Amino acid sequence: MKWKVMKKSLLPIFLCLSMSFPGYAFAGEKPEEMSEEQWASLQDNVLEYDELEARVENFNPTIQQILRTINDSYDTVETNIADYHEAENEFEVLYEEAMDDGDYESAAMYQINKAIVRRLSSSYIQQDNRKDIMIDRNTRQYRKMFTSACQQLMVAYNQMAVNQATLEKQVELYSQLAAISGTQGEIGMATQTDILSAQASLHSAQSSLASLNDQMASVKRSLLLMTGWDYDSDVVIGAIPEPDVSQIDSIDLEADKAAAPGNNYTIINMRNSSPADVDGDGIYENKDYLARSRGVDQASQQLSITLDSLYQTLFERRAALKAQETAFQAAQLSWNGAQQKYQLGMLGRAEFIGQEIAYDAASAAYQSAKLNMTQAMLNYYWGVNGLGELAQ
Repeated sequence: MKWKVMKKSLLPIFLCLSMSFPGYAFAGEKPEEMSEEQWASLQDNVLEYDELEARVENFNPTIQQILRTINDSYDTVETNIADYHEAENEFEVLYEEAMDDGDYESAAMYQINKAIVRRLSSSYIQQDNRKDIMIDRNTRQYRKMFTSACQQLMVAYNQMAVNQATLEKQVELYSQLAAISGTQGEIGMATQTDILSAQASLHSAQSSLASLNDQMASVKRSLLLMTGWDYDSDVVIGAIPEPDVSQIDSIDLEADKAAAPGNNYTIINMRNSSPADVDGDGIYENKDYLARSRGVDQASQQLSITLDSLYQTLFERRAALKAQETAFQAAQLSWNGAQQKYQLGMLGRAEFIGQEIAYDAASAAYQSAKLNMTQAMLNYYWGVNGLGELAQ
């Protein structure tokens, strides 16, 4: 699935989901396996890309609400365990007293009661021991969904940041070009068309920048809410690491296609749901189970098609990245030459600004190609690990 398609279809959903979160931060307790330094880093004013998963797991409001619900339900279990332990101790005391008094009948009864209480306590202890398993099962899909959503939002934000820097530079440079055109027009060296064209370019860049700033603010609010901050927190959104394209060559597509259906939540739900009662008689028949099995097989085939497409996109994005890298290197050489010519007086101010705009555009295209590569790798990863869409 290509990033442009995902951005149009999924990004608004993420933004809407985030608006349902209250405007305050949620926080869990520090995991035992996490160091104090790591825990403190998660709560500083910089959201790093490699912190997204931990922020979601420990601060996402939806997940924290699930944890509170489970913990509240287990408060009764833990109370019962404590009560039964106390009762067991009391029966032990009564047993010893009865034995000392020679009341063997009562002593036998106390022993029986103690055994019953111990058995009841044991069942609650077993239930309490399954708490971590229940938490994992009830939060696993949400952790994946929100981590994936946050990764996509962070890539989108960084993509916007690239465009923002380009537009800010364009506003600056087009302002200079507009001023130069105006001056040249006063002395007859520029036509009215040239002047209007420069002013139009400036206005277009200014409008685009204002619109982009609003979009970035919206994406940032959503990202902060999903990672457990207040929507207006003074948090810096970190950069996306350089994509490691060497990972593509180590992918085993066939192995991933075999594993993906077992991870995919849509297919898991289909497999675990009751089959359709075709006859409507309230009795499931073999044909109903066969129909469900065929549906699961078809869904698995659709997922396989999706993975083929995502895999192909990886190579397309890698080729595009290489092409943009080559174009940027050429633009770098051209820009270096333009700077030397300008210092020597061999290039006019307007031409020099034009060269700078071209260089900035090539740099932005190269940075965008890196982010597109990262997005393609994320799409493939999540396609294999539970969140892949079924091809139509």
